[in-house]
Amino acid sequence: MLAPRVLLLSLLLAATSSYAEQDFTNFRVGVGSYSADLAGGPQWMPDGSQAGFSVFAEFPQSNIAASRFILYRINGEDGVRLQGGETQLMWGWGLAQSGPRIYTGPTWHYEKIRVQRGTSDRYRVFNGWGWQLGAGFQYRAITLDFAFGWHDDQDYNDENRYAGLDDGDYTTQSLLLSYRF
Repeated sequence: MLAPRVLLLSLLLAATSSYAEQDFTNFRVGVGSYSADLAGGPQWMPDGSQAGFSVFAEFPQSNIAASRFILYRINGEDGVRLQGGETQLMWGWGLAQSGPRIYTGPTWHYEKIRVQRGTSDRYRVFNGWGWQLGAGFQYRAITLDFAFGWHDDQDYNDENRYAGLDDGDYTTQSLLLSYRF
């Protein structure tokens, strides 16, 4: 009975000591929270009060360039339904090393949002270019980032006009936690 516990403890200690000496690649996977906001949008569009989740993969090609692919979803209690993905190019500083990191870059998004049409609902596709700005900190293999994004608002403002509202900006916010392999 004591032998399995000693073996388990030995394996944990060996894994911990090799963790400190491990040479990580720059590939990361992670999870996060995701929020979107169409300023002045109709009630069926995201307004920033609904939080969703995201999963993502990131690959820094160097300390100043990286790319990320993120999938996200919001199922708001007030009926807001959004799901999509975004490809992000990142240019900045500290992307492949421990310590602080800051980045910016263009994005391409594709998302489906449930919209109201008369007495029924249907999903509409929104896609286009955007831009992001992010900052975070990496400690060993763990990275925590906050990112803020802007999407091309043409498709979203079509929804505002359909609802008889003024145009508004479409922004996103993400809190991202990742592990570097």
